[in-house]
Amino acid sequence: MTIVQKVDGRHLRKDDEVYTVIGRVPGMSAVRIELDGVQSQITLEDFHAAIARGDVSDAQEPVFDGCVFTPEERSEAAYRKRLLEIVECCQSRGLKWPQIIETTQKQLEEEGYFAAYAAEMPAVRTIQHWRKRVHLKGHSALVDSRSSESGNRTARHDEDFEQIVLDIVEEQYVQSDRVTVTYVANTARAKYLKLCDKEGRKPKPCGRRSVEAIIRSFVVHEDALKMRMGADAARPILLQAGRFQRIEYAYDRIEIDSTLADIFVVYEGNLIRPWVTLAIDAATGFIVGMVVSLANPSGATTVAALYEAMTGQDDDFFDLHGIENRVRVRGNPLTVVADQGSENSGDIVNRLLEVTGVELQKNIPGRPEKKPFVERSMGTLRNFVTQLPGAAQTRQMPAQTRTAKAMKEACIDLDDFVSRLQRWRFDIYGQLPRRRVQSPLRRQESPTESWKRLLTLAHVPEPLSRNELIRMFYCVHETRCLFRYGIEVGRVQYWSWDLAQIQRNNPNTVEVEVWTNPADIRSIIVVHPDTGRPLMVRCKDREMPPLTAVERDRLLSLNRLDPDAALSAYEALAALVEGFHHAPRKSRSKVAKGKEEAKRLHRDKEIIQKSKVRAVHEDLIEPSAAMLPIEVPTKRNKIAKRG
Repeated sequence: MTIVQKVDGRHLRKDDEVYTVIGRVPGMSAVRIELDGVQSQITLEDFHAAIARGDVSDAQEPVFDGCVFTPEERSEAAYRKRLLEIVECCQSRGLKWPQIIETTQKQLEEEGYFAAYAAEMPAVRTIQHWRKRVHLKGHSALVDSRSSESGNRTARHDEDFEQIVLDIVEEQYVQSDRVTVTYVANTARAKYLKLCDKEGRKPKPCGRRSVEAIIRSFVVHEDALKMRMGADAARPILLQAGRFQRIEYAYDRIEIDSTLADIFVVYEGNLIRPWVTLAIDAATGFIVGMVVSLANPSGATTVAALYEAMTGQDDDFFDLHGIENRVRVRGNPLTVVADQGSENSGDIVNRLLEVTGVELQKNIPGRPEKKPFVERSMGTLRNFVTQLPGAAQTRQMPAQTRTAKAMKEACIDLDDFVSRLQRWRFDIYGQLPRRRVQSPLRRQESPTESWKRLLTLAHVPEPLSRNELIRMFYCVHETRCLFRYGIEVGRVQYWSWDLAQIQRNNPNTVEVEVWTNPADIRSIIVVHPDTGRPLMVRCKDREMPPLTAVERDRLLSLNRLDPDAALSAYEALAALVEGFHHAPRKSRSKVAKGKEEAKRLHRDKEIIQKSKVRAVHEDLIEPSAAMLPIEVPTKRNKIAKRG
């Protein structure tokens, strides 16, 4: 029998069979499973994909259904989960319980997110009880059973000068304490001026301040200080930046940022500059999330990038964009670092943080060196974009001076631009080696090599489960009364056979908790009042388009013939044809009008595409077995045009 690193004990649902998960195979990216005494192996990637689908039990009981937490319960469960992780780490180091309690309390206070809980540490017996419950029933058992500023700030120096400085830093600066910053600045300046003279171009800033900015932004690990100053002298400085330096595993630190792409693309005959949002894993340097949008970054954009980082990609994604380097990257971040922009706050972002237990660290405005990994990736992305037709700036022509020329030569449509970025992300950037002084893991390897190595060493966290993803997107909670016709939310009616059964068992009026997805009104989640089980409930009118909650409210604010009547699919589709779901026009200039029109057309196309498939994430919860189509009333409400 193959020896495993640690006995797992969970269950895997695969091919209509329930396997027992034995554990990770040492030195291999594989998981050992067992069925009727016969053991076999699956790859770690397939195991993580099964977790994301909800086919892995949360504990040692073969139960695959989710549970419902209140905000207070979610916070308490996240705290207990983190405490048990620290305790397990301390026990692996051979510490005794008094030392474990002291170390755990100190680390919780340093992390800050659970500092309030750390003031009163639980007893040893309580911690042991929590751990036993987790092994038996999963992290849902951690709940007390008695309770039910963004911007695109680019560097002034160019890439050639940056590469010259990094070469000198790696070859000389970190190797000797006798090599000063002044020496690096003078040597780099001389080489850079010589290169510019040879190529016949005007040099950009190349002084000492630029050199200091490069060292501050890109030389990130403690070896540079230890080599120059010695371990004793470097220790106090490293303690000041202790949290930033402790990057040992994949997804320990995810940095996220947005930028306006330096290129004009064509969408339905309109020229527009799209926004690009990147999420970077600091340990491997991999771009784990990328979102290209016509609209300005928002909380939904940030969540979409983090969602991709947590769930990964599938074969359809790689086939769509023609990607050869098919690396499936997914995991649950420990910390997310972002700037102070409005897109990194709001209800949807806060909901993601509550569900996942991720700690969000806001960066100080005007200090991009505090998130050097994503800034470095943004710079590499900008260099790639300047090589495409329609680029708004190049090395020879800086920003604004090339705008008119870029608009004339723009020929790449939005879909082609997205595919080019995705191919660059995996096939080029994903296989581009990072310098040793730029890697917190102190290795000169590409993001792909780093990810595969950490995957083999079991230094990759498991992704979010199916139920966690559901709670992340159905983020608006409210209480509604259940009637014979079902439930009404925002003048839209929902019904299922499960709701009918609940109504029959409770003749009186029943109040139930309802979860809604602001991005898609076609389905809701209703919490069963007796069992607490989440039930997926579809809209009664199956032709209802996939409107957002904001678009639905915009339609309801029109001069409807009967304001108290339910919103029907016929009425919603009629409003879509008239364009009433769009925000009022505000643009005045020709370029702004074209950008606004492109956004409207893109949203209409998105609605049409989503109408052809089921509601977003509906497949994450098993639908009712007796789900039958509902007869839609023949009476139709017509929508009246304004004035």
